[in-house]
Amino acid sequence: MYLRIADALRQRYTPGGQLPSTPKLAEEWGVARETIRAAIDVLRTDELVTSSPGRGVFYAADRAPADPANDIGQVVARLDEVLNRLDSIENRLSLLESEPRKASD
Repeated sequence: MYLRIADALRQRYTPGGQLPSTPKLAEEWGVARETIRAAIDVLRTDELVTSSPGRGVFYAADRAPADPANDIGQVVARLDEVLNRLDSIENRLSLLESEPRKASD
């Protein structure tokens, strides 16, 4: 969900413009504030926003919105990351399942 929100916020890109507050965005999207923070972290990683403590989050004044062709590459990279994490989790689960169980289990 946070990736969808990040993409929607990219579409609202206004150089130097301020994003709505985290609580306001959470209410607008019907999600937890942490989900909004994750979406903003994606934009921060892409260097599309900057934060000013006590003032808010602002779109970078000197950056153009992300190129849609690059968005596809970013989505593929994120999907690869998710798949790698799932593989890691599956490996951990397999190890746990193969451990001998205690008599109390």
